[in-house]
Formats: sequence, structure tokens, C-alpha cells
Amino acid sequence: MNHTERPCAAHGLTSYRYAGRYGHIMIGATSTQDALNEAGRSLIQGAVMIDRLEIWNALTGLYENVKE
Repeated sequence: MNHTERPCAAHGLTSYRYAGRYGHIMIGATSTQDALNEAGRSLIQGAVMIDRLEIWNALTGLYENVKE
């Protein structure tokens, strides 16, 4: 299993991943907006888009699209 296929957030944070230009950006955040802000800090150019953000679902053990 690839490290981008499992949760990587520290205790107390939710695991998110953002589909960047060269691969996933792994994010630990307190909210969806916080995750988008963190993704924006990692991008060199362009604006972040919520449709490229996924959240870890502990029940299924998979990342899923964030619902707006």
C-alpha cells in the first residue's frame, strides 16, 4: 500500500489529501477550510479547488471526495 492511500494526520487532526500537479499533498487539518488553506500553501501556482480535495473515511478505510 502506498503512503498516500492511508491516513497520515497527527492525533486530533483529520487526514486529507489534495491532488496536486505531481501527486497527492498529504494534509492533517481541523476542518475542510483548514485543509484547503494548507493545500494553498503547498501550491506554487493556481488556486485550490475543493473538487481535488479528499477526506479519509475511517469506516471504509478509503479517501473520498469532500462534499461541498
